[in-house]
Amino acid sequence: MTSNKVPPDGGYGWIVVIGCAVINVFNQSLISVFGLMFGDYLTALGADAFGAALVMNVCNISLNFSGLITGPIIKKLKTRKASILGSLLTGAALTACAYATQMWQILLSYGVAFGFGLGLIQSSTFVAVNSYFRNNKGKAVGLALAGTGLGQILMPLLVQFLLDIFSFRGTTLIIGGLAFNGLVGAALLQPVEWHMRIETDEEASNERIPLLDSANNSSNTSKKSDSGWSKLAALMDVAILKRVSFLNLIIGLGLAYTASTNFSLFFPYFLQKTANLDMFQAANCMSILSTTDLLTRITVPAFVDKMKFSHRTTFLMAGLCLVIARSIMAEMRNLIALMITSAFYGIFRSITIVNQNLTIAEYCCEKGLQSMLPNALGFNMIAKGILVLSLGQLLGWFVDYTGSYSLNLHAQNLLLISTCILWLCELYFKYKD
Repeated sequence: MTSNKVPPDGGYGWIVVIGCAVINVFNQSLISVFGLMFGDYLTALGADAFGAALVMNVCNISLNFSGLITGPIIKKLKTRKASILGSLLTGAALTACAYATQMWQILLSYGVAFGFGLGLIQSSTFVAVNSYFRNNKGKAVGLALAGTGLGQILMPLLVQFLLDIFSFRGTTLIIGGLAFNGLVGAALLQPVEWHMRIETDEEASNERIPLLDSANNSSNTSKKSDSGWSKLAALMDVAILKRVSFLNLIIGLGLAYTASTNFSLFFPYFLQKTANLDMFQAANCMSILSTTDLLTRITVPAFVDKMKFSHRTTFLMAGLCLVIARSIMAEMRNLIALMITSAFYGIFRSITIVNQNLTIAEYCCEKGLQSMLPNALGFNMIAKGILVLSLGQLLGWFVDYTGSYSLNLHAQNLLLISTCILWLCELYFKYKD
């Protein structure tokens, strides 16, 4: 029987969850109100739909490709300082947008700075929550991400109210000020070392051996060479990219993310142009989807934790359910049927969102690579960015070519099916060996 320091798996960890939820309410949810906030102003600048798409694409590029450096930043600054930096960037970017008079200024402030700030926030908040929990990780991450879901429900209402009173500049200044509230949440992200508890349990001790091994392996790697490239490779944990299983994992997650992003973009068009719903009916379907998404983030992860399901298996099963829900939805034209399928889609989409980063963390834990988690998350973001830029654009072209949003939903399913095939093949060969 040995005595070891372990994460509290609760305790102050729940304060960290609250801090991350606060950050997400005032930052991560804001990307969903971009069109509402900037639409008319971009039109006034002569940018129209092309300009809006360009700003959002640059934002997505900045967000996902920030993964190249967010890992090293988090390892150097730790999660609290990294999330503070991210909140400062998002708040400052929106404040700068209020004074923008030309398209390029919005591209730099919102597209580049805001996107990079979100990239820092996404990785740092997850690493913070992950470090505090072992058995309740899913529940904790779900509650933290519920902040994003809550913001996606409330922020559009607030933005519409503010636009009616203060117009674009005043609204953007106020929303930018709200984004700085992320600093309050970030201040709560204390290092887990301050709250470690003593546990006397041989099984728990055995679970942490990979962590010690990974730390030793990391230090041994850095001792092999003092060259600049070796130091940079060690800082970015490039060695993890040599693992075929990791590449298979992030490609699968990237394909699923691309399908989800494409669905969010074209779902309103499908409802109005294919299902022939009016704007109010389409908004009801989208609200139901967001509501079930939020409720699932709060409730389902606790059940998954209790049942000890693998996060990767949970993601895979939810992905298969999304394929079914999307296939049915593509053929629906009745309002009630679409509201029901939207509700189910929200449930399973939420499960994939909650388990995406948890799947990466689970992989790092199983392989004894916990010290590489920040960079593993960064590489996952880069994979998502590459796939969204390539396959996401291809799906957009497919809509223009076919003129069918129903076929687009089925095409999105091909990406999720590809994820399932890749992962199931890996499982087959793993168990066969």
